[in-house]
Amino acid sequence: MIDSPVAQNATIGDLAADPRFGLTVIEARQEALERPISWIHVTEVVDPRPHIREDELICTVGAALVDPREAARFVQAVHDAGCVGVCLGLGEVHTEVPAALERACRRWGVALLVMAHGVPFRAISDALVETRMQSSRSADPLAGALELLRTGAGAFDMLALIADELGGRIDIAHRSDSSADSAEGRHRESASLVEVELDDAELLRWSGEGSPPDRALLERFARVLHIARRAELAQESSARRRVGQLMSLVVEGLAHPAALMPDLDPAGLDSERLVVSAWPEGTGALVARQHSGAVVAETARDVLVVTQDDGQARDISDRLQLVFGYSSPVGLTELAHGIAEARATLMLARRRGSIAGPETLATLAALLEQQPRSRLQPFIAQLVRPLLGEEVRGGPDLLYTLRVFIEQGGSIAETAARQFLHVNTVRHRLARVRDVVGRDPLADGDRTDLAIALWAHDHSTRRSESTAR
Repeated sequence: MIDSPVAQNATIGDLAADPRFGLTVIEARQEALERPISWIHVTEVVDPRPHIREDELICTVGAALVDPREAARFVQAVHDAGCVGVCLGLGEVHTEVPAALERACRRWGVALLVMAHGVPFRAISDALVETRMQSSRSADPLAGALELLRTGAGAFDMLALIADELGGRIDIAHRSDSSADSAEGRHRESASLVEVELDDAELLRWSGEGSPPDRALLERFARVLHIARRAELAQESSARRRVGQLMSLVVEGLAHPAALMPDLDPAGLDSERLVVSAWPEGTGALVARQHSGAVVAETARDVLVVTQDDGQARDISDRLQLVFGYSSPVGLTELAHGIAEARATLMLARRRGSIAGPETLATLAALLEQQPRSRLQPFIAQLVRPLLGEEVRGGPDLLYTLRVFIEQGGSIAETAARQFLHVNTVRHRLARVRDVVGRDPLADGDRTDLAIALWAHDHSTRRSESTAR
């Protein structure tokens, strides 16, 4: 146990003096050694500022600190965030402290510690929790929450525990739902309500009758709850990415779909009837919170959700104002086909701005919408642009007659009636089309080619007009 009788939080000096961690202080000013540590944050990104907070100890094995410039950028980010310092774990990437990292810490006045190989960063977080519990267990109602945090309990258990400690009701409220009317807009306190900041989007709210709890106590609990929720979200995100990697292997034929059964069974899904829906990339956390009885996977290109049917997804789409595509019901052995179908329908859904299912794929237009522009460009260049060239007399009329002819299913009589032309005029114009582009509109195969060219030309023109606006 770290001996920290004065401060509720352990300091860098406390950690360095504890032989369990094998910590060596490489660079630290005296005030840094005495600075309390609120928590640790483990990261391997070069610029962790969006994820770290003031007074945290930033732990890393230095995977992103091989390049001297990246090491300097990392230390500056830690300094700008007001963190306590950097703890480098040796053995995984570096066998000794990179000189660039040490120079940057000295330049920015950031404390630098080295942890011996084989000691997990989790040992420090356990020690921090133990220290807080030791100094406050006798009088602090937060001790139970800290114990839950140490054992990895979830935020739901913490909310239940603090409600028992404080009485009243504890809720997490979105910031837009706050009753705040103060100048800061962050909290409001009355005889029956106390709100404190939880994170950028949410507040922790106590409500009840009688005297409200001490604000400082509620703020401390919010801090512990925030840490627990962040850990939960990180674990959930990691699980979604793991399932996404497995699904990608299934699609590529490198893994059998049965490998997904440990994920499907807890969700109560019948492997004989599965519906795959595909959602836009980056919506994993949002979509996962809304679904129940589903397996959610994040891939590099989209978010895949496996459910029993598409009904729940439609309701979620309405609430979130997100489009998605879904597959036909498939068995587990056909999961790769279901994923491919869901991705194809998502492509259509995003282009059309509405939900798309497997029935939307069985049309020529749907097939064309799935093609990249480069694949359709030759149809435009070979079969449409020649008709609009300056050397072709009446080219726009030829193109319009061709369009009506295709829309009328290849009927010369219907085309003539629609355009108020003589049938011989229609025949003459279609013959001119054949002479210019080398495709006969009266031949079924050539007419299909011309229809594709017109579709590609129309959609290319709409894209250009949309971009111009």
